[in-house]
Amino acid sequence: MWNDPIVEELHKHRQKMAAQFNYDVHAACQYYRDRQKFSGLPVVSKKPKLIKDLKPIIQK
Repeated sequence: MWNDPIVEELHKHRQKMAAQFNYDVHAACQYYRDRQKFSGLPVVSKKPKLIKDLKPIIQK
């Protein structure tokens, strides 16, 4: 199997960040929300785009 060094680096970084927050997703999200709030940078939120004339998918 071929290993991509960039993907391996991302996995290593993800593991390190997860361990920093004791594998608690909620704690990690709160940390980043707090960083965002105190960064002083504007936060952009956009409403989801609605698709007009969307037909339902019928599953058999």
